[in-house]
Amino acid sequence: MIVKKLNDVSGGGFPGARYNEKKIADGVATLMAMENVSEALRHNVETLHRFGLDASTEVERYLKENSKTYGNTKTTRFQFHVSASVKGRAMSPEELTDFARELMEGMGYARQPYFVYAHHDTGNNHVHILSTRIKPNGYAISDHQDRRRLNEYANRILSPDIEKDIDRILGYDYETEGQFANIVKTHGYKIEKSLDGYRLFKCGGDAGNIAIGDILNRITKNSPKRKDRATQLRAIIQKYKSEIAEGKCQNVDNVDNVKVSKGKKRKPVKAKLNTDIRKILDNHGKPLSEENCQRIQTLIDVLKTKFGIDISFQKDKDGRVRGYSIIDHAEKIAFDGSKVMKLSELIDFAIKPQRKPSPLDVYRGLFTVEVGKGSRGNYMLINVKDGPTYRKPISPRQYAWYNGVKDDEREDVGLTIAATMFSEEILTEYLMRYPIHNHQERIKGMAVVKHRNGNYCLRVALTDGYMPLIELTPEEEATFRSRHADEQARQNFLMSIAMLHLTRRDAEAVKERIKQNTQSKAGVRILPSRPQDYSPEISQVFTFNLANALSSLNVSSGSSGYKREHEVGNRTRYDDIDNRQSGTRLTM
Repeated sequence: MIVKKLNDVSGGGFPGARYNEKKIADGVATLMAMENVSEALRHNVETLHRFGLDASTEVERYLKENSKTYGNTKTTRFQFHVSASVKGRAMSPEELTDFARELMEGMGYARQPYFVYAHHDTGNNHVHILSTRIKPNGYAISDHQDRRRLNEYANRILSPDIEKDIDRILGYDYETEGQFANIVKTHGYKIEKSLDGYRLFKCGGDAGNIAIGDILNRITKNSPKRKDRATQLRAIIQKYKSEIAEGKCQNVDNVDNVKVSKGKKRKPVKAKLNTDIRKILDNHGKPLSEENCQRIQTLIDVLKTKFGIDISFQKDKDGRVRGYSIIDHAEKIAFDGSKVMKLSELIDFAIKPQRKPSPLDVYRGLFTVEVGKGSRGNYMLINVKDGPTYRKPISPRQYAWYNGVKDDEREDVGLTIAATMFSEEILTEYLMRYPIHNHQERIKGMAVVKHRNGNYCLRVALTDGYMPLIELTPEEEATFRSRHADEQARQNFLMSIAMLHLTRRDAEAVKERIKQNTQSKAGVRILPSRPQDYSPEISQVFTFNLANALSSLNVSSGSSGYKREHEVGNRTRYDDIDNRQSGTRLTM
């Protein structure tokens, strides 16, 4: 474990928010914990993250608002930013998050607002902790000898505890003693068969014995979780095999570890080849080429770095590789490799032509588009599948764009215009289908009241104290009145209106962030106030950003950022992000 306090920053700012949130937007970090923050901030941040958007503005603003000094200190070094790194996957992001909480308590930050981010852009699991030194009374928490105290508390928390390691190992899903032995080895232990079980060794010392009964009693067979995860792992391996074969994915070490001589260009360091790879024979019984050996090594390194997946090979008595095993640390499951992908398929990097999906595919599954000219001008209509129909006027330029392309391009142009014009409706429909918040739990009361303008409104009382007033349409008011004999039906009807309103508010927040990203990527000073006035170029950027956000909403990333699972044939935002490199790196 290496705990490091990052450089102090003067000026009262929190640049650590931008650094960590950019990692989340790039798909290489996960926000694991938000401690001592308001429910409103938690709600906004979670909403933006589920759409793959960064919340740096919200996080930094909140930390600044909670760093009022009232003249009680002259310091402008408000930010407290710490990183904690372990070798490889020795500790999971969840375990590192628990460590971070203990560390913050020891350092006197237990009651401060703070954020814990798990990063997975290197081969070592690590977290960043971001907080403010300013207490609610305006005094600053002392930073005297912070670095020494950080290491003292870290050593106290991480005092050797072999029993915890054994409990963690026994928590894996395995089917055979051999798979169990492989799990033990990936945790940095050597293992020997003893009379009554397995003896463990670490750093040359005896680390204890695991009884054979404890091992056999935890064996599982054909669990549904194992079958589903095997399908996901196969899709992940196929994806990266294809990218490696096409030269799109390089060894992680070649990217991160470089030797620099004075006055010379950076040169990539050649990854060390696992000696077992040279003992694999191809389908014709011949040794693999040097190029193929390097591809297999790259695949092994990428799977370990990005997903916490260990691959090891099994040899026969003649020393030839006959099979392999997979240890999935993300889901804590051990596999016989052949149950995921045959060895012959794993080592085959022949490029197979595939049709490249389009980002617009996310819209095709949701609605169809119609464009027409009526007495009041040009219009566009979208028919949501199993849902409502929306209609809006479009500009002459949009109408000309749609009708001015070839027939086989018209659908894509129609979807692009529709995503621009109906973004809020599309986001609302998606959030209704794939909810990210249980709005019903936020609602503690509802009442229909008469507004001073004479119309009836629905007043909703939320747990955070906010009380939105929703004006009822004449149709909604009539429906409410028609259910006077059934109070439960009335309440259900009002609940549906309230939840739709809250979902629309989330959709509005996401739409505004997508507009900001579009303005930045399109390189324009301001966006037109009306989506009808967007140029085709701006519409295409906006549509792509919205498609990325919708794809993110459909991807279950789990509690850990490196649990990114790709179903065969589906495209997610990670297809592009996996190969991006952050422009800023911190030394652990």
